[in-house]
Amino acid sequence: MTDKNPLGLDPHSYSNYKEARVKHLHLELRVDFKRKIFHGFVNLTVYLLEEANELLLDAKALAIEKVLDLETGSPLLWTIPKNHESLGFCVRIPLPTKNRNKGSTIKIQIHYSTTPDSGGIQWFEPQQTDGKKHPYVYTQCEAILARTLLPCQDTPSVKSPYSIKVTVPSPLVAACSGTPVREEAQSEDDGWLTWEYNQVIPIPSYLIAVVVGALEKAKIGPRSSVWTEKPLIESCVHEFSADTEKFIKIGEKLTGIPYEWGAYDLVVLPGAFPYGGMENPQLTFLSRSLLAGDRSLTNVVAHEITHSWSGNLVTNASWKDFWLNEGFTVYIERLILGEANSDAYRHFEALIGYNDLIKTINDFGSDSEWTKLQPNMNGIDPDDVFSKVPYEKGSLFLLYLETVVGGKEAMQKWLNKYFNEFKRNSVTTEQMKSHFLNHFNGVVGPEVLKKIDWDHWLNAPGLPSFDPREVLDKSLAEACNQLVKKWKDQEGSTVSPDDLNSFQAKQKMYFLDNLTAGAPLKPETLQKLDSNYSLSSSKNVEILFRWIMLSLKSQDKSIFPLVSNFLSKHGRGLYVRPMYKLLNEVDHTFASNLYKENRSFYHSVIRNIFDPILLK
Repeated sequence: MTDKNPLGLDPHSYSNYKEARVKHLHLELRVDFKRKIFHGFVNLTVYLLEEANELLLDAKALAIEKVLDLETGSPLLWTIPKNHESLGFCVRIPLPTKNRNKGSTIKIQIHYSTTPDSGGIQWFEPQQTDGKKHPYVYTQCEAILARTLLPCQDTPSVKSPYSIKVTVPSPLVAACSGTPVREEAQSEDDGWLTWEYNQVIPIPSYLIAVVVGALEKAKIGPRSSVWTEKPLIESCVHEFSADTEKFIKIGEKLTGIPYEWGAYDLVVLPGAFPYGGMENPQLTFLSRSLLAGDRSLTNVVAHEITHSWSGNLVTNASWKDFWLNEGFTVYIERLILGEANSDAYRHFEALIGYNDLIKTINDFGSDSEWTKLQPNMNGIDPDDVFSKVPYEKGSLFLLYLETVVGGKEAMQKWLNKYFNEFKRNSVTTEQMKSHFLNHFNGVVGPEVLKKIDWDHWLNAPGLPSFDPREVLDKSLAEACNQLVKKWKDQEGSTVSPDDLNSFQAKQKMYFLDNLTAGAPLKPETLQKLDSNYSLSSSKNVEILFRWIMLSLKSQDKSIFPLVSNFLSKHGRGLYVRPMYKLLNEVDHTFASNLYKENRSFYHSVIRNIFDPILLK
């Protein structure tokens, strides 16, 4: 049976969290690489906010074995009253009569195992790793994939501390999104190793994270280390040691709130990781594609550090409010980068982001539901419509508000109060709006606040009426625009191989973005571009990605060998999605065959998108 409509207040969760809420969870899992499963149990401490006779949980692709009342050891009956293709199934556990009153607490233990179909877990054979000797596995629970790792209230409206024990075959290391209970693993009688972590700050289920592999750890700052496989450790230390602590300190300064999480560690994952970064507390996951060698892509670290306040400390209450996580994070990330570099750099980042927003909206269509800041995603997996809209349209809204209330200093004062007010809680857009208006009431005139068209920003599709190019410093873009004009108007007749020498990496990206936005280039113009600037051999994945997309737009099939190499090494959705989409338009057969070759390399969120298109 498949139910088209989700249950509960959160349209992506069956859980009855307004009645019975998980206040703590404890996981004990054993990692079985042969069967590609985690096996063990979860203890849920549940508090009744109202009288309730049942607990409803989210689960997907899990094999539940038994449910126990931890106080008595008695088995509890459980059923699956609902199932949904995207949301998984509802686990209904009737509560003992003595535990149904408001204010009651019950501890429930659920024994279960994941399955090879658990979409939040990605497995690698030894030959797929950098070390080539040991297997590897990691979890990715955002947005609604925690339910494929454990039965839980898989909604960002529920935040709780958690603890975890992960048992792995020796000599592998398990790292998790918490503080290690001890520095070394505990040896088991069978020669396996148990790693134990504790997260005392309440977090939503999507921030539970586990990575297991032949990991090594190296210091990159006074409160930071990087975890990765041995062949990458030196590159990772070089890439991230200069900026990580600097970004944390600037984040503390700009928000006015100390970093509360203790350590800030990074783990650099295999290339199949579908995101640039994931803000798991105390253990940010990063794509190895960020290892450019010149620290030109560490803005992603600034972004993930910012999540320590926006997203992790103050969390969107539902995925409809996702812009509260990502729009706020991009806005503050750019404040951090501006402080670390210059206001001109901050504004240049915003210009690049606006270009990305224009491209994204053009791809969706200007009247698409998915171009709204608050789209209706009922019954739809948020990952299926993941895009830059909540990031860039959200941050653009905050930039607009900055112009309305009198500048970034005024916004920083409000952000400090906002984070303090909602710290360790989840927040809706209506709460954010109310807090903003209350804060600025009396700070600016009522006529200023009245001119903010909230409905236009939150609920209208397409580009907002506010064009940031009218207020942003465009000095770093001027040289880029002049060079674009030389290539578009003169087909490169007056260019020099030295043109890009003075450009920062972001300027090169902006240059290529603007070339791509115009009419397709002739094959001979593309050849001249590459012979002048060596774009096809760039070690910066963002530049290489843009070069490939520019070539594909021109239907240049000579780029296919480079496309094949790129898509076999990089699984980040930001690259894979648009590249396969364009490649499919250029040559469906080639795109289909290439996807089939690499399908096992990609994460489930990528496979779910392209299986229906490229497996035909």
